[in-house]
Amino acid sequence: MSNEFTITKAIWSLIGPMVFSSDQQLLARSSVPFLIPVANRVPWPLQESWPRSMPSKASSAAYDVFIVGAGPAGAAVAISLSQVIPSLRVCLADAGKNIPFRIGESVPPTIKPFLDHLGVSSSFEQTGHSPSFRTLSAWGGPELISNEFFLHVYHTGWRLDRQCFDRMLITEAVHCGTEILSARVCSLKKDENGWLIDCGTAGRFSARYVVDASGRDAICSRLLKRVPIKFDRLVACSIFFEQRAPSEAFSTDAAVIEAFRNGWWYTAAIPGNRRVAMLMTDIDIARQLQVAQLSTWLQYLAETQYIRPLVATGCPLSPPLIWPASSRYFACAYPPNMLAVGDAISSFDPLSSQGIIKALRSSLFASYAIADHYLRDDESGSAKYHALMNREFDTYLATRREYYQQEQRWPDAPFWQRRHQIYK
Repeated sequence: MSNEFTITKAIWSLIGPMVFSSDQQLLARSSVPFLIPVANRVPWPLQESWPRSMPSKASSAAYDVFIVGAGPAGAAVAISLSQVIPSLRVCLADAGKNIPFRIGESVPPTIKPFLDHLGVSSSFEQTGHSPSFRTLSAWGGPELISNEFFLHVYHTGWRLDRQCFDRMLITEAVHCGTEILSARVCSLKKDENGWLIDCGTAGRFSARYVVDASGRDAICSRLLKRVPIKFDRLVACSIFFEQRAPSEAFSTDAAVIEAFRNGWWYTAAIPGNRRVAMLMTDIDIARQLQVAQLSTWLQYLAETQYIRPLVATGCPLSPPLIWPASSRYFACAYPPNMLAVGDAISSFDPLSSQGIIKALRSSLFASYAIADHYLRDDESGSAKYHALMNREFDTYLATRREYYQQEQRWPDAPFWQRRHQIYK
């Protein structure tokens, strides 16, 4: 099998239904980068006990690509670039946040082709994530409806150990030659050669290309005074539980969604004998309901029909944690030699279960655009990337609107009235 691929061969096997086939002409390009088979990659020296991030050995350095953020999106950009242009000097800057619990704990079967394309499927399967074969939802009516994954071409979804998942991707990036920097970007300045990046005490760096993979923080956009378009005020009020005893309730291996008057609930068992449960509502409604208080949150949990039995044997590991979960998009074009990926360019409603897949997908596309820049001195890849991200978000908004309109049981409730509006 040839290692060559064109963008139409590589992308359309990955993108799924998010973009229409009429966009193939938009994405066509003439450069033909090469993928290095996993078996033929030269492993980068790596200690057995590799820390989450390492300090830079130098206070100043020049890079070809400087990636801001070391989550799944940033690591995927680094891995994909190592496949396309192994000679690039790539830096992955980790802000070093200590987050004990990470949202993004379940993924649908469509993650498989992205893991395969990055060459990390074997490592993923050895990390100890739990398989999931369906999702269950009480949406649009009181009955619980099952969406069986065995009808999908890839059959199996996964309930993730997010810390292990993130660490696995960073380790793979280091194996591919990526340099890890423990630093937070303080300022960015454009010059004739690219970007000057000030990371405070970690040093000052230069790079021809910058990728913003900093998630919802969108550090680069914020430093450049760019403002996203927001479509709602959704937040996740979440609690992680330790399961003291195996639950005897139904479907302990499935993600479960249950709508209620002020929003909707979500729960899933995750590796490590834990379970997450989230009350999803708008920030103003969350304040009104006072769901940041554990006792109040538990009162609303007790009113659920399907979520409560699954959490009954659990012990809360913390008070409710409030996470932003709004739909938003940075519509304005980025400066030359800069791209954003994952949640740094757009954020989806968790109802879509597309967060991690979107991060991996956008990272692959961004790496192809960067390849055009380096291999052909062709800047059109950036415009194609942004056109693709625009179309993807438009398609997402349409799907989101249709799904929320299926729930009509509380037409007078502010949460649902807002979702039934037609966004233009």
